[in-house]
Amino acid sequence: MTDSIDIDDQTHVSPSPSRRTILTRAAAGAAAIAIASSLPSISPVSAAGPAVRTAKKTLTVGAKDFSENQIVAYMYQLLLQQAGIPVASEIKKNLTSFIATPALQRGDIDVFPEYTGTGLEAILKLKAPHNSQAYYNAVKAGYQSKYKLTWLDYYPMNDTQGFATTQAFAKKTGIMSIADLAQKASNVRLIVATEYLSRADGLPGVKRVYGDFTPKEIVRIAGAGSFRYKALLAGRGDIVEAFTTDAAIAGNHLVVLADPKGYAPPDNLAPVVRDDALTAYPNLTSVLGALTTKITSAAITKLNYQSDILGKDPQAVAKTFLQQQGLLKK
Repeated sequence: MTDSIDIDDQTHVSPSPSRRTILTRAAAGAAAIAIASSLPSISPVSAAGPAVRTAKKTLTVGAKDFSENQIVAYMYQLLLQQAGIPVASEIKKNLTSFIATPALQRGDIDVFPEYTGTGLEAILKLKAPHNSQAYYNAVKAGYQSKYKLTWLDYYPMNDTQGFATTQAFAKKTGIMSIADLAQKASNVRLIVATEYLSRADGLPGVKRVYGDFTPKEIVRIAGAGSFRYKALLAGRGDIVEAFTTDAAIAGNHLVVLADPKGYAPPDNLAPVVRDDALTAYPNLTSVLGALTTKITSAAITKLNYQSDILGKDPQAVAKTFLQQQGLLKK
């Protein structure tokens, strides 16, 4: 077993921290301090009543500080512009869920791509059965009741905890799901972050749902998620702990193991919108709804690869995708 690894940087791995890493940092307050100067009027999330002012003439789109979220936010901006809905020329970046929710309440932003699991568990502090519809129903009802904010339809993409492996290993062993992994663990070298071994949503959570199992070897990797993929691609292990829309999955044509028993909490993406914005622009729902079936896990993973690994600008990636999907005029 090893606690660190140093492998050639030419492998296709994402240099940026995962979304959940960012959420953890936000919980500690670091992100709030970093953006305080850009959003001085925003206070922490509270169970405030309805928004304090009417809809703005020009809408503002917000985004988190990683490419996946920003790519989708730029899609919102481009679609709103095309539909003739007034929208600010710049999106407000580098927000966290803890900052964006009160920003939506106050009208500092009007539209924000948020994750169902993050909204339900981190913001509302609630739980639901581990399926996408249940999480969406709960977070939609909770935000409307507590914050007077509307969740539009969620996307098929699900950025959640999982495992990935190479196509060659999956084909050789027949391991295509976490259930297969549990049954054949004695032949698997499992690559994980050190903290994954003790986290409730880490290996203990997997074993709670799929039954106890012992991998042939556990390869512990410290540092960012990119190092785990380097270990996999260098042959130091067989299956890697992953987030299911990581750029490295598309960049290296990896296989994401299915989760038939729903071990991982869903984290589907969806637009969260101010109610008065929906009142002012009734076509906003249909404009943004054009994306509902388009943002799949496979699609967003490829877009993440373009931005995180190939270094393309998130706005350019968003524009090209919309044009390819026939949603944006060239």
